[in-house]
Amino acid sequence: MERDRDKIQFVFDYIYKEMGIHERQIKSKSRKRDIVDARRVFWYVLRNYFNYSYQKIGNISLHNHATVISCVKKFDDYSVSYPKITILPYKDICFQLDLIKDSVEEQCQNMKEKIILINKQLNKIITIKQLQNGRRKELHSE
Repeated sequence: MERDRDKIQFVFDYIYKEMGIHERQIKSKSRKRDIVDARRVFWYVLRNYFNYSYQKIGNISLHNHATVISCVKKFDDYSVSYPKITILPYKDICFQLDLIKDSVEEQCQNMKEKIILINKQLNKIITIKQLQNGRRKELHSE
């Protein structure tokens, strides 16, 4: 869930950077065209990239789930007429989210490899300690 929050924030930041619409505007009830377009992209990303329920999307964006359903369903029709403000941002956001995902997966793999090396070193140290303790016992028993 923490990763999702970071990714959702990334989507908000992307929309602000590319479309000039703040998170608070997406969460607002404004019906200005540019805000509605940004909100539409945001909701479509949450629905189709994150597979969130309409209710969850509504909770995140402070809107009713029925409003989200209506808007997401109209996205495909709207995108035929206005691909620059719908499909292109959506595809770019998904592409960048995939890059983040790959980066996180690579980091996890690197950490796993480090853990394996650390465990090998620990096993060596434990073996050496056990051998040293065994020799001490042998010396004391003589």
